[in-house]
Amino acid sequence: MPVNNSPKNPSKFFAGIIQFYFTFGGDLKKHTHLLNMNKLITKLQKSLAAFFVLVFTLIFTTITYAADAPSAASISAGEKLFHANCAVCHSIGTNKITGPGLQGVTGRVPAPYQDWMLKWIKNNAALRKSGDSYANKIFADNNNTAMTVFEGTLTDDQIKDIIAYVANPPQEVAQNAAGGTTAANGNANTGGGGNYKEILLIVIGALLVLIYILRSVRKSLLSVSNEKKGLPATEDLSIWKEIPKWIRTHKVHFAVINIFITAVICVYGWEYLWGIHVDPGYHPSQPINFSHQVHAGTNGIACLYCHSGAEKGKVAGIPTLNVCMNCHKGIQGSTPEYQKEIAKIYYAIGWDPQAAAYTKPQHPVQWTRVHSLPDFAYFNHAQHVVVGKVACETCHGPCNTYTTNQQFSTLTMGWCIDCHRQTQVQMKGNGYYAKLHEALMKQDSSRTITEADMGGLECGKCHY
Repeated sequence: MPVNNSPKNPSKFFAGIIQFYFTFGGDLKKHTHLLNMNKLITKLQKSLAAFFVLVFTLIFTTITYAADAPSAASISAGEKLFHANCAVCHSIGTNKITGPGLQGVTGRVPAPYQDWMLKWIKNNAALRKSGDSYANKIFADNNNTAMTVFEGTLTDDQIKDIIAYVANPPQEVAQNAAGGTTAANGNANTGGGGNYKEILLIVIGALLVLIYILRSVRKSLLSVSNEKKGLPATEDLSIWKEIPKWIRTHKVHFAVINIFITAVICVYGWEYLWGIHVDPGYHPSQPINFSHQVHAGTNGIACLYCHSGAEKGKVAGIPTLNVCMNCHKGIQGSTPEYQKEIAKIYYAIGWDPQAAAYTKPQHPVQWTRVHSLPDFAYFNHAQHVVVGKVACETCHGPCNTYTTNQQFSTLTMGWCIDCHRQTQVQMKGNGYYAKLHEALMKQDSSRTITEADMGGLECGKCHY
């Protein structure tokens, strides 16, 4: 029987080798099982072909998706650009500010959305003048309010980063939208960052399919071999019966596999435990969508005006609504969205804007807590703000770009210790350190003093 050794068909090549062995390894008449072998090889060829087609399809689909998906870095950069340039007029959810909410915008604009949105953001006026019907429609739908032209201000790559962020909204926005509520802006998803999990699942699935195929082939080959030797057919065991049998006959292999799995679980389990309640980027929705970007950013209101406790005690505190009313007795909002949020303040504090008096029932605001340190860790805002001269942004990030508040830092023990080791103590002109500063300058005027040099790493400073 001729051997097909064509390199274009390796499965037939190996099938030919097997057939050659059985043909010339003995008397052909004594190997009547060759017919069964041919059927087996044909079955193997079809199974392997189906397997490789499946794997190729899955891998090609995944690679295509990964290539199209924006990177985590692009989404992160887009988030910062969005807060700096777009958040004044647009929310990432469904609520309208000056312009419409951007949730689902990639499905509303003409396809491909990347190209159209690039043109719109870059120069919406030019796009409208070109006769684009959808551009003119949304211009009319928003009371002919012109959007800022970013041509010359933002590069194409920066605009693409913004589009990537809008196309991959924060997880909380997506969840709250599904539940029928609108959330404030938050950190973006990692977008294409989760591809490795999908690839891992595909590989595991492919391996399971391969194991099933090889198990079937092994059973068939064993049946053919037993038939050739005149032995009784092997008992057809289910996979659940084969596994204990394999363990009994492969104890060393089983032990190695168990050690490897245990090591993996310990390593990733330890990392997971370290990350419990460590939530940088945590950005919950709030009952009143107070915008730090509008108040601290656009209007330049100092942090300590609202959070006066930060320079006087342990807790910075959530400002009472009376602080809000210092301004909002007269300011009722310039847009419907602002008016809606200010009306929530009036409802909570019992203010009647028509009568200009507190004549209505009060309703406490149930804020969602953002920052939370464990009870065994002592932290005092006044020590850091007044004595340490630490800026709010050091721990809380660029709040003047936030909508509702969000967690910026990890707030872990390691993060605090690193700060104590690296941050130079500002002694000059600081009455709290006057005597110490004078003594240290006499010893070594060029020395840099950090909090760690002053006992900032002692356990009792924060745990007592």
